[in-house]
Amino acid sequence: MTMYFLVITLVTCGSVLLLLLWNGKRVNRWMAELKRQWSLKVLSREKHRKNLERDTCNTHDIQDKLLLESLKKHQNTEYGLKHNFRDLQDVSSFQKKHPLTQYDDYKDYLQRTSQGEENILVQGRPFILVATASTSGNRTMVPIGKKTATERFLQGAAVYLEIINNTFPGALEKVFKFTYPLTLHHSDAGIPIIPYPSTFSANFMKDLYCAPVPVHPTMSYHEILYTQLLFSLRDPDLRILEANFFWLIRHVFSILEDCWESLVTDIQKGRLSSELKVSLETRKQIEDVLVPDATRAAELRSQFQEGFHGIAKKVWPKLQVILAVESGGSDLDRQILKDGVCQGIPVYSPIYCAAEGLFGVNLWPMDDVPQYVLCPQSVFFEFIPVDISELERPATLCIQDVTADKAYELIITNRDGLYRYRLGDVVQVTGFNNQSPIVKFLYRKSQTLNVRGEHISECSFYKTLRCTVDLWSGATLLNYCCLESGVLGPFSGGSDPHYEVFVALKGVRNLSEDQRYKLDQTLQDHFPIYKSFRFKGSIGPVRLHLASPKSFLSLLELAAKLSSFPLDCIQPPRTLKCREMAEMICKQILS
Repeated sequence: MTMYFLVITLVTCGSVLLLLLWNGKRVNRWMAELKRQWSLKVLSREKHRKNLERDTCNTHDIQDKLLLESLKKHQNTEYGLKHNFRDLQDVSSFQKKHPLTQYDDYKDYLQRTSQGEENILVQGRPFILVATASTSGNRTMVPIGKKTATERFLQGAAVYLEIINNTFPGALEKVFKFTYPLTLHHSDAGIPIIPYPSTFSANFMKDLYCAPVPVHPTMSYHEILYTQLLFSLRDPDLRILEANFFWLIRHVFSILEDCWESLVTDIQKGRLSSELKVSLETRKQIEDVLVPDATRAAELRSQFQEGFHGIAKKVWPKLQVILAVESGGSDLDRQILKDGVCQGIPVYSPIYCAAEGLFGVNLWPMDDVPQYVLCPQSVFFEFIPVDISELERPATLCIQDVTADKAYELIITNRDGLYRYRLGDVVQVTGFNNQSPIVKFLYRKSQTLNVRGEHISECSFYKTLRCTVDLWSGATLLNYCCLESGVLGPFSGGSDPHYEVFVALKGVRNLSEDQRYKLDQTLQDHFPIYKSFRFKGSIGPVRLHLASPKSFLSLLELAAKLSSFPLDCIQPPRTLKCREMAEMICKQILS
């Protein structure tokens, strides 16, 4: 009898196992849907948004506690012993005895940490190293602990997902993210190196995203985005389109406008265009999940033939929000999306963050200009008023001392080994949420034009350029970058230092010399110091060049190559500091 039951049990288990294997895809889909519904239920509680509101009611005390806990935790590290953390008992002593720092102050410590030495900047060894690429293509790296990675999700992503869930009901039902495959690297000591802004919440977020498209890292950037666009177009029910940065969303729509006929044919026939030179194995994986859909293809063809203004809402009628992170110099990309292909759809930058930490969350997804409430539990904040930021030892203010409508350079101390760290970000305090400042990102100091001490910030230059473009009848600004002539060295074409400016325009094919000189005149009108240097002849006139829109994509690709980063982790370079990038854009001048 026992043997009989054993046989029946084995047969039953075997049958169940075969059934599961036979219906593996169905079971996987069921499990994925279960996880997604659980994630949405968690977000509907708005627990983390309430935690942020509570924290902003007690900002001062939370900041003090965060700093002192960090100093105590790392007092026995090599860095903590060198800077006598044991003797730093309050914020005042910390500010008096610890100097302001920059990345070069940590290079040696970080190198040793990546090679496996422990107790250098943090206790033990870090959970991961987060690498970031600057707009010049340079690469930096900072350590992050496991607790910090979790806290960044809870205080950042969890909050803005709750905001989306509340502001756009049902939007998280279908989220499509445009991204490149992430190749994980490790340091010499085996510590994972993750490029910023790769999310720390991947395990949670993957339950909300649509099923990943079967692309392969050997595919080109264009082939990957084309394939992802193909899959997104097949689904008319998408609610959110997401990318790391706004420029990538804009580039996706550029591919759509250029390749819509091919994309529609692929949807109609259920195959991948033969013009994409992907391997046979990868092509088979992609085409195995493509099903011919003549009805959807006809719908899309009809929409595309009518034009692309406001096309996002026509293609995806249920689309509720465009999601990407605002970065330095991305205002143009965001504005072009809002005024063109994404007209009528909110464009939301949810968080203000960097590899070094989470700084703020945007509680107002419907606003035109992103603003962020600083997160008191994330990092310890200090602020340098911009009018004294160039002093050798500028005094700093704490979070409770800042004033609305003032601009400040942001200084942070995080939980993972960076102290009084000058990020290079300049923000404007626009108001307060309870006791916590609300800030608007202005510019990065590294993106400032300065050949004689005139210090023209990237955002100020951009506003001046926009004013100038408005004077050119019929012209629309599509893209731009600039550089100080010294970056080109002897190839700059003039003895006096000056600015080289490169623009892509729509609506005009060329500009007269008088039109080009308008930019120099507008700069003189807006910046008296620049005007005085021009009058003295110590700064030469601006040299303005027309370039094709594709040349700016080439700049991004070069920055990705120089930093060994995926393209979607690169921010648009506006003020070029690298000669290789400067020479590349010069070779692509149209006139």
